[in-house]
Amino acid sequence: MRTFLFILTIGLFSLQGLAGPLSMATPQRKKSGSFDKSRLLIGPGIGFGAGNRSFSLNLSPSVAYCFSEQFHLGTTLGFSYFQAAEDYTNILNGQRETYKFRIPSYSWSVFGRYIIANSFIINVEPELNNTKFIKDYEYDLNTGKIVENSTRIFVPSLLIGAGYAQRLGQYGYTAIIAGYDVIQNPNARYFQTIDIRFAIMLELFR
Repeated sequence: MRTFLFILTIGLFSLQGLAGPLSMATPQRKKSGSFDKSRLLIGPGIGFGAGNRSFSLNLSPSVAYCFSEQFHLGTTLGFSYFQAAEDYTNILNGQRETYKFRIPSYSWSVFGRYIIANSFIINVEPELNNTKFIKDYEYDLNTGKIVENSTRIFVPSLLIGAGYAQRLGQYGYTAIIAGYDVIQNPNARYFQTIDIRFAIMLELFR
């Protein structure tokens, strides 16, 4: 009888020892709808546009969350610079000179992107810009040159575009996207230009 109890006790301890490692080795499934940090993307963005005697430059770091391998939403904080040139006549010497508009801007946008067949990307991006607004011009009577009177204003844009994407891992990618601002506010940096944007979005946690 004592021998039987001894063998039974040893057997129970052996089963308990096996159950511990097995339960620890079993992967825990994430609850449905829970936040998954492996779906976070982060990356810088570089864009430029060109028009008639004008150009724009954009630097815009972004962060996004992937709801699937194809669709993700994100936000971008940006700095941009727009420049355009226009000729005028100096009122003192009568010479033709060129005046250059220089407009630095700051922006915040929210974007939705959808990747098709791991190659093509669609982008929809409402954006709000804080930019310099030139109220009027006058001539400097000492030099004959144009000077500007300006303030800063908020300007909305809505970029719709598409382009080519190449996958980097399960969710990450690089892309080149051409976009058009459908609002076409004359004070927007995208006015009468096609926005060409190079983007790289990397998985923050792998």
